[in-house]
Amino acid sequence: MVEETAKLRILECCKKLSEHKLTAKGDVCSVRMDEGIMISDPEIDMADITEKDIRFVGKNDAQNALEALHLAIYAHREDVNAIVMNHAPFCVGIAKKLNAVPATLDDMAQIIGHTAKVSPSDEVTDVLKTLTGRNACLIRNGGVIATGRTLDEAFTGSLVLEKGALCYVGSAIIGKPVKIGLFDAVLMRAVYKLKYSKKDQTAKLKEEQGG
Repeated sequence: MVEETAKLRILECCKKLSEHKLTAKGDVCSVRMDEGIMISDPEIDMADITEKDIRFVGKNDAQNALEALHLAIYAHREDVNAIVMNHAPFCVGIAKKLNAVPATLDDMAQIIGHTAKVSPSDEVTDVLKTLTGRNACLIRNGGVIATGRTLDEAFTGSLVLEKGALCYVGSAIIGKPVKIGLFDAVLMRAVYKLKYSKKDQTAKLKEEQGG
C-alpha cells in the first residue's frame, strides 16, 4: 500500500468513528504495510486527526506497547490488513461486567463471530488468545479491537459490535436476550467470508491500496 493512500484511508476511518461517537482519546486505526504498519497518533482525538498525525512504524520499531500490540496482531494473523481500536460506549460498559458479548444480530454473527470475547488485559498474549477465530474482541476496563481484511471491514466490525452490545443490553433490560445458536452463527460467518464478502473485500483492498 502506498503511504499517502494509507494515510487517507486511516484519516477517513478516524473521521467516521468520530462522527458515530465511538471514540475516546487513545483510540487508533492502523493498516498493514509491506515492512510495517501505518498508525494514527493516540494522543490526538480522532475528530482532529490530520495526515501529519499518521506515521509509519517498521516491523521491529515499536516505540510503545500500543504499537507492539498492533504489530503482533498483524504478525499473528495473515488475514488481517487493518485494525481499529476504539471506545464504543456500550462495549466499554459490557467489558467491565461480562466475559463475552453473544451474537444477537445476524450481522454480528457474520462479521464478528458467535461471540465477541473480553480479553482480561491489553497484553499481547491475552489479546491474541482472545481474538482467536474472531475478528474482534473487547478489553476488560478498556475498549474494542476490531480487525479486517480492509479498513472498511474493521470499521464495520467496530460499528456492528457496538450495535450488538446495545441490542444485548436493551434486550436484557426488558427480558432474556435471544442469542443466535453456535451452529447458525458459524454457518452465517462461513457464508459471509467465503461467498458474499470475498469479492467485495478484494475490491475494497485493491481500492485502499491505491490500485
